[in-house]
Amino acid sequence: MRFNIILFSILLGFLVACGEAEIEKPKESLSEQQLKFEIYDSLVVDYLGTLELMDVSPDGNMVLLTDPNTNSILITDQKGEIIENYKRFGEGPDNYSKDRYGNALFINSEEYLIPVTDGLYRYDLKGNLQKVYKPDFSYFPTLIIYNGRSIKIKNEKVYALYGGRYADEFGRNGIEFQKNSTQLEIIDLNTGEFEGIIPFPQSSKFSSSSKAYSELDFFPNFDLQGDSLFLVFRNEPRLFSYHISDFGSSYTTKNIPFESFVEKEPEGDKVPQGFSFENLFNGTINKVFAMEDGNFLIDYLSGLSKEEFNQAMNEAGGDINKIWPFARELNEGGYVLFDGSQLSPIIEKPEILGTLNKYVSKNEIWFSLNFSEAENDYSVIYKTKIVAK
Repeated sequence: MRFNIILFSILLGFLVACGEAEIEKPKESLSEQQLKFEIYDSLVVDYLGTLELMDVSPDGNMVLLTDPNTNSILITDQKGEIIENYKRFGEGPDNYSKDRYGNALFINSEEYLIPVTDGLYRYDLKGNLQKVYKPDFSYFPTLIIYNGRSIKIKNEKVYALYGGRYADEFGRNGIEFQKNSTQLEIIDLNTGEFEGIIPFPQSSKFSSSSKAYSELDFFPNFDLQGDSLFLVFRNEPRLFSYHISDFGSSYTTKNIPFESFVEKEPEGDKVPQGFSFENLFNGTINKVFAMEDGNFLIDYLSGLSKEEFNQAMNEAGGDINKIWPFARELNEGGYVLFDGSQLSPIIEKPEILGTLNKYVSKNEIWFSLNFSEAENDYSVIYKTKIVAK
């Protein structure tokens, strides 16, 4: 009996030691993790067209979609059953007639908001116009991305990429613009007031008083998580973090260590007149998603060096209109995770996946169909999660 007790004690100690060894096993660093988007569910809609998901209602019961080719708005349930299908673009008492500059978002489970270049249009689920929020200045677009993430809603306030506040006074770029402008707008859904927030951070190259940058270079992208707002600029590998109670000088800056990222550096304090096609192939941060675990999901392109741009042009036979497939082969990038210091390798994405439409969590990321890879007589939106390969 005593022998059995001793043997049991030895075995128990061995198992505990093994458990401790397993717990203490060093965690693989983010830079070494091989990740992929794994499809595990889908929303199938009996609709022939190019549907893209815009948002999911806060209660999870309704899905807001659009067909950009027809400007149709569709609302389905969780099973893909179409509840509403209508158009609100064009002339008419309930319609908007200017360009949409981003995806619509639910305000609550009964209403949604469409960002339009002449204001924000508030609708109920049946498409009845409830209210229009218009600023006292004209929208001055730098870059319109119809399916972009141009607004976020929190506590009855809309955070928006709504440019134009300083167009009359400072233009759309230049030293005075860099010194005096703000980058985002807050719109109070109760009062309808617009307020400019976030000057160029002092730690950003775009706050320079000696180098004038193009507005295409400092086009912003942002996200909200908890009480923080995270901001990036299109051609700067830095992430700026703010508490939503203070958009002044209290912020943090983190450098994003892309292996390659082509930055545009101007030569003087004047923005050159005209447009250089080569500028389209600078490095770009296209989207940033603040994740629930403190990490960030970033969509980027490294850009082309002067030598790579010339190589692509040579392969295109000198025809600028034929450069795209050759430039695409050289322009590295995709989705990566960023933990504040390290980047993951590029996350593998199945060919069937198109645009990332909606980030809910690491385990719920919605993609539209890659329409060049499939032709269906129905529409599919894919639900994915990030997993180890």
